[in-house]
Amino acid sequence: MPQPQYAPVPVPSQGIPVGGWIGIALGVVLVLALGTWGIVVGLDRSDTPSTTATDNSGGGGGGDSSNDSSSDPTESAVVDPVADAVIGDCFYNYGDETLPELETTTCGAGAFETIDIVEGTSDLTACDSNTLVDLAVSSTGATRVLCLSYTVIAGDDAFHAQVGECVYGTSTAGSAWNIIECQDGAFKVIERLQGESSTSACTDTTYYIYGVGYSTGSTYLDTTLCLQMMYASGDIGYAEVDDCLSMNSDYTYAEFVSDCGDGNAYVTGRTNEIVDGESWCNGWGWAYEEVPDFPELSFTVCWGWL
Repeated sequence: MPQPQYAPVPVPSQGIPVGGWIGIALGVVLVLALGTWGIVVGLDRSDTPSTTATDNSGGGGGGDSSNDSSSDPTESAVVDPVADAVIGDCFYNYGDETLPELETTTCGAGAFETIDIVEGTSDLTACDSNTLVDLAVSSTGATRVLCLSYTVIAGDDAFHAQVGECVYGTSTAGSAWNIIECQDGAFKVIERLQGESSTSACTDTTYYIYGVGYSTGSTYLDTTLCLQMMYASGDIGYAEVDDCLSMNSDYTYAEFVSDCGDGNAYVTGRTNEIVDGESWCNGWGWAYEEVPDFPELSFTVCWGWL
């Protein structure tokens, strides 16, 4: 039988075979590659912020949210009504005459209307010459003075009437009175009392017959007008029994005289009602005047010749 053939067995060599070195080399390359990728990924992740803060202040770059939340809010600018006012603007005064606190409001009852502005001064007396002004105000932020006129009742201007001017209205409480031309049937202002709201403060004089008191809730604005009725028949509307008068030739108008020697008639009877003068006066002369809006001011007077 043929003998088997055997390949020669190589002598074992020392160290790592070539194939092992190749594997090691490939492993090192792979490790280095993976390590490099890991470093790159790590760097990319570390550069990415975890939160984003937005700066709404309009400044430079943003900061973190803790810094934004600790910053102080910006205070709102304080509006200066004196600096911005124009003629016709109206205000409510939450203060008083000496320390006014103005707030813009609509014009009407209870409001102050700007009727004049004096520029270049803070002197509150700059408004003194205007009789319609009830309050003058200035401010530290504006060199100007506002001259303000108070409206006590919508549509009323008699509130600012001065002595010698004439007014008219109705006896209804809270109704508006107005300045009118002085004429028969009008009321003439004979006293103007500042700081008073009661007609009881009027002086009890011969011609005082009616009063209008304005109560505003602020004493410095309260005003009372003491009034005289302008009777068409003259002073006979105020005459009492035994008063002496000087009557005109047609007996339609009479004036008081200081001495009866200067007069031509005297009063023999009086009532604040409209009556039949011919019968009530028993043959004496008579005169009457009716005031429809104020019936208590109507009268009938009897008179005789001196």
